[in-house]
Amino acid sequence: MMVVDDEPWGRKSVSKMIGELALDVEVVAEARNGAEALELIPISRPQIVVTDMNMPVMNGQQFLETLYHRHNPIKVIVISGHSQFEYMKAAVTYQACEYVLKPVSLADLRSAMIKAMEASRNHLSIEQRQQFTSEMRKLRTEAFLQNVTGRRIANAADIEAQSAKLVASPVLSRYRLAVCMLRQFRELSETKFNGNADLLMYSVENILYEVIQDDVPYIYKSDDKMRLCLLLPESGYDGARVQQLLQPFHDAVSQMYQMAVVVGLSATRNRLDQLPEAFEEANELLRGNPMQGTDFSMNTADAPRVTATASEVLSGFEAKLLQQAMAAAQASSVRRMFGEFLRKAEAARGLTISDGQKELRKLVDLASSEWAGIVNARPAVFELRTIDGIIGVSAMRSYVEALTDAIEAHMESRAVPESANPMHEIAAYLDEHYFEDLSLIDVATRYHLDPSYLSKQFKAVTGENFIEYVTRKRMEKACELLRSSDRKINDISELVGYENQRYFSQVFKKFTGQTPSEYRETPANTPHAKN
Repeated sequence: MMVVDDEPWGRKSVSKMIGELALDVEVVAEARNGAEALELIPISRPQIVVTDMNMPVMNGQQFLETLYHRHNPIKVIVISGHSQFEYMKAAVTYQACEYVLKPVSLADLRSAMIKAMEASRNHLSIEQRQQFTSEMRKLRTEAFLQNVTGRRIANAADIEAQSAKLVASPVLSRYRLAVCMLRQFRELSETKFNGNADLLMYSVENILYEVIQDDVPYIYKSDDKMRLCLLLPESGYDGARVQQLLQPFHDAVSQMYQMAVVVGLSATRNRLDQLPEAFEEANELLRGNPMQGTDFSMNTADAPRVTATASEVLSGFEAKLLQQAMAAAQASSVRRMFGEFLRKAEAARGLTISDGQKELRKLVDLASSEWAGIVNARPAVFELRTIDGIIGVSAMRSYVEALTDAIEAHMESRAVPESANPMHEIAAYLDEHYFEDLSLIDVATRYHLDPSYLSKQFKAVTGENFIEYVTRKRMEKACELLRSSDRKINDISELVGYENQRYFSQVFKKFTGQTPSEYRETPANTPHAKN
């Protein structure tokens, strides 16, 4: 399955509900709009697509039409908060299996899923069904290995029982784990893949499969989807053999995407429940590779250990000077010192990936200790996993520049008086436009803010999250109209921003404890009662 929705929490919510249904399905990809979904389909090859309709770039109507003509065997479930005639017409015209209105119940989703699954199975030939079964097994094996690596499956008996069904016994007896990362991965996903790292990783993974073909039985992605893990039988896979295996992979991605492959290879393990330790060891070995370089680089557990002195880029004295500049809000001094930090880092030939990441964390710790609010304002910059993905000097430079911009922006915002807090302006805007089809992303874009930051700050200022605030405004206006006018409930529903009366009634009852009709008929709410 593929889930298509422009709102991240919408995609995660639907994916989570699908998992709770315990049906014979796997969510193999997510996309933010129809155009992105069409790029992912040849790579992820879903049998079913669950899509929203109101999306940017390519909306649901255009997506359904293109999907119908290009990928007709794929079955579609439409999930939408709107019952607009144009949307429903498109769903019927392009043969969507079901049209489900938000908020989606598990029962409605289960019914739609079963219908789509039956339609998909009926469409497949015997050969396609066999291929589908093979692909499903591969997906389950990858999910199983991810869960073991991430310690979500930790009981040895459970691991043994599931591995007996999914993983060949020769691999279980003695194995090594190779973990691969790619320099310039994040920059390339931003510049050439519109920020969709999943799409780039799918492409890279396909290159790996093409290069090694059937040489490696099990390949899976790490939880953060920035690493490719290869589960290798110990027999025949020493360091030299693994380098021989992965060098052509490096050559292919270097030629196509100008990225370099960096690898860590663990020591031998005897049981699959030791996979988390093998993963941690391989990651640590990977970080022992040099931060500099564009060639293939691999560090192995069985290579001779060289004791090296950790390279320090930011000295204690320089850290104190930088902290003083931050405290005094001297933006030009901070930018100059960050520039000097980069020059020293790029000149440090013995700098390992691990050393470089530690130095970056020093900068982050200085900024976050000086201003606690900066972390919420730019969460993507201050997430630890962001630094964990930096394995090259170009990525380090991009990160330091983004950190500098975040610090300068925060310095400027601190000079703005409290009365000019944009949250007050946003609340006033919602008071005037509550009846429009507004999303958190729409408002964040309008005010040039990160959606996550807006959400947290809006609740801190108003005491309500974005949806709660808009819903309350709509319900208060609905109550006013029900008390003071004879308008039809359907008209009131549309006036306060709900095209679907049934959904409006559900929200109204949740808010007031009564249906709109019951509320209007309550004596205290009738016009003559007020007279």
